[in-house]
Amino acid sequence: MGKEKLIPIFAFVVLLIGGLSSIYVYALQSDSEFININGTDYTIDQLFFMGKQKTVKSSSELFSGISLDDLILKTGVSNPETHEYTIIASDGYQKTVKWENMKNGILTKDGKSIFSDLPKSYRVIDIIKIEVI
Repeated sequence: MGKEKLIPIFAFVVLLIGGLSSIYVYALQSDSEFININGTDYTIDQLFFMGKQKTVKSSSELFSGISLDDLILKTGVSNPETHEYTIIASDGYQKTVKWENMKNGILTKDGKSIFSDLPKSYRVIDIIKIEVI
């Protein structure tokens, strides 16, 4: 008799925790239509107008987008090779890369970073900011 009452309560608690976790993650995400690069906000369309198109191969897949190094140069970062760059997603996920990596990276139309010389863990989805360090 004890198990029959305990199992539905346990199932309810698990579902409640899952639901609250989903709400928490959703609340953390921002629905920004801008990407902040070095303190200035740009729309993805503005960035694609500014940057040059590039295709990279990463883990046997081809991706197209705009060159991250070209983007950094065109947004006015001085001495870009002396900096590191932290790419931040709307959910708080972030990765820091060096200039050499930026030369091998792209920003896709859906706001994702892809690097041909780095593992998949460096793919940042739904980028809201690129900090120059």
